[in-house]
Amino acid sequence: MTDKKNIKPEKFEEIPEEDFEILLSRDNPREEPQIYFADDLIAIYTAFRDQVYDPQSVLYPSSGFDASPVRVFDNVTFVDIEMGNDGCVRKLQEAGLHALKQDIRNYIPEDLHDLLILLNPVIPTEWASRHLKSGGYVIANNYHGNASEMYRQPDQFALWGVIDFAEQDRRKGDNRVVVSRDISDLFVPVETGEELKRLRPIDYEFIATSYPHILRDIGIIPEMRFENMYVQFRRVMEESEILPAKRVADRYIFVKK
Repeated sequence: MTDKKNIKPEKFEEIPEEDFEILLSRDNPREEPQIYFADDLIAIYTAFRDQVYDPQSVLYPSSGFDASPVRVFDNVTFVDIEMGNDGCVRKLQEAGLHALKQDIRNYIPEDLHDLLILLNPVIPTEWASRHLKSGGYVIANNYHGNASEMYRQPDQFALWGVIDFAEQDRRKGDNRVVVSRDISDLFVPVETGEELKRLRPIDYEFIATSYPHILRDIGIIPEMRFENMYVQFRRVMEESEILPAKRVADRYIFVKK
């Protein structure tokens, strides 16, 4: 093998590729991902348990390395197919947690759960909600549209309320949360960009400044009117063309009917 001590900086191109890879991995070993406990999620789950419902059995599909629910709930089942989270189930199991490496569609619980957690799950809600008993709760965000999906199915789910952080500037690390039954204007789209600017100024500013840049980068001239530009961008991205909601929440609470 090439002697590392005799390598000069300007001579790296002369190092055999296999030797370079060995030297790189020796000096910069890749850290193996570990399970983690997120303070903000623990605050959310604690507020839910204390103010809404104390579940007996929790299902957390597509959990990845996130083990936060066990800091609040006693009986949690993690199910992950490990697409992009290689090794997460083994790590959860090594920590003594009940984790299964399988497709949630193939999961067969001994008993139905009474709380389902859906955080960026990359799966349709129904794949997991079939394992939730009637009257059971769902805590979800809407990053992958799961909350909107449930809202559009009032025969199957009822929107109970929301959990929001008291401090909206998450950079401050303030994890105080507020549980509310107020569901007004949730999933109700604004009619104009001006209405969005008034109700959600930060989100308006982000869309108004970033979307046109992205469109230009891919060779498309942005529409002048905000509403048209928004629909134009969403159409290119093959996403819903409905204008943003008047109000959004950090987490949504649904009840399965």
